[in-house]
Parts: sequence; structure tokens; C-alpha cells
Amino acid sequence: MDPLRISRRVTTGLLAIMDQKNHLSYPALTRPGLDREQLLVHFRHEYLVYVRDFPVLIARVLAQVPDVQDVRFKLAENIYEEQTGGVSKTAPHPELFLRMMEGLGFSREAFADDDAWLHPAALEYRDFLRTRSGIEPWQAACALLTIFVEGSVHERLELTGVRVRQESEKDVHEHPLVKHYGCPPEAMELRRAHARVEGDHREDAWNTVLEHVGDEGPVFDEVLIRCSTALRLWQAYRTGVAERMKLTCQDDEWLEDLI
Repeated sequence: MDPLRISRRVTTGLLAIMDQKNHLSYPALTRPGLDREQLLVHFRHEYLVYVRDFPVLIARVLAQVPDVQDVRFKLAENIYEEQTGGVSKTAPHPELFLRMMEGLGFSREAFADDDAWLHPAALEYRDFLRTRSGIEPWQAACALLTIFVEGSVHERLELTGVRVRQESEKDVHEHPLVKHYGCPPEAMELRRAHARVEGDHREDAWNTVLEHVGDEGPVFDEVLIRCSTALRLWQAYRTGVAERMKLTCQDDEWLEDLI
């Protein structure tokens, strides 16, 4: 991305938030040593909090967008991929997630909705995503989902081209779920789909924000407020899940994407 665009206030503000989208429990998820119940607690939360309903959340953003055709097109393409796998020529991403879970030996029934089971902090974060994805201004809803939820702590490195998402079978075979937990590589189609499309999704997300959010004013303020609130709730959510998993938090590594 153009250095001048990276230096804009909205970019620096969002990157400062994304730099903190990391949790001290994450190193344990990239190493061997977790038991099956711990893995299930982590992935069941991820599925029920945002993976299953992500296409619907993006649709709520699209429903708010006025006659701005380029934004509508990008969001519609994102929904199409998430709900059908049509761009990556795979399958719906929630379905790919469940296939990955089956590769780990978990049944689909283990991922049935159960609000009473979810950690309270997970419910709070999920409710925030559900409500704020459908509330004006649309730019803030779009940034919440396409920048914060779809993005990672590596956002700054990816924007500057230092880190590039890998699309190779070596990447799949080196994935922690394959390497440490016995997930068959053929069950990792979600990883392959993300590698094929996420680069374009990241570029679309940032271009949308940069083209439709100024560096001051109420929309700018709400974009940063909504994403910073999401960060606070996400951190609490991840802490709650770590407690359920009985994890010992360590600070010597950064997150490597698990899906």
C-alpha cells in the first residue's frame, strides 16, 4: 500500500488497534500438548461466536450501504465467498470449518448452538458483533467486520508487504492442526480457501475504509470507537476461553492463524 495512505490518521488509528489483536493464550494453540477437550472448547467458541454467522453479519453491513456500487460489489463478493465458496471454488466457509473439525475427530453435533454453554464474555462479544454490524454509520460496521474480525495482529506487516499469506501444500502440512493434532491435510480446505481469497479481501477492506472514511469527523470517530470496543470485548472473550481451557498464558510468541 502507498506509504501516504498508511500514514493517514484513520489507518494509523486502526493499525494501533490491530497491533493489539493478540492474546497471551495463543502460543499454546500453536504447539502440541492440548487435549481434545481443550481443542473443542476453543473451536466450538470460534464457530458459535462468529464463524457460523459471518456471512449473515456481512449481509447486515451490505444492507446499510447507500448507492456506492464499488462497496456493495466488494461486500457482495465477500458474502458470496463466505456463504458458497464460489470465489475459491471450495464450499461455504462454515461448512469447511466443520469439515476441519471432523478431521480432528469431532462430530458436527458438538458444534450445535448452546448459549448456556458459551462463556459469558463470548456471548457479550457475539452480541456486540450482531448488533453493531447492523447499526449506522455503515463505514463503522464495515470496518468492524472486514478490518477487525477478518484481520489479525499481522495486519501492519501484511499492508506493507513484509508478510504474505502462503498458498502452498507445505503451509497446510506445517499447520499446527496437521503437524501436532493429526488433522488430515485434505480436511484443511478452509486454510486453502483463506489463502486464495484473503489477500484480496484485506485489500478491499482497507481500500473501502480509506476511500469512504475521512481523518476527522463523526464517522472517523465511530470507526475507531467501534473497533476499539471490539478489541476490548475480544480480549475478554479470549481470556474467558483460555480460562475454560485451563491454559497457562505465555508472551513469547505471536498468534499464527489457526483457520
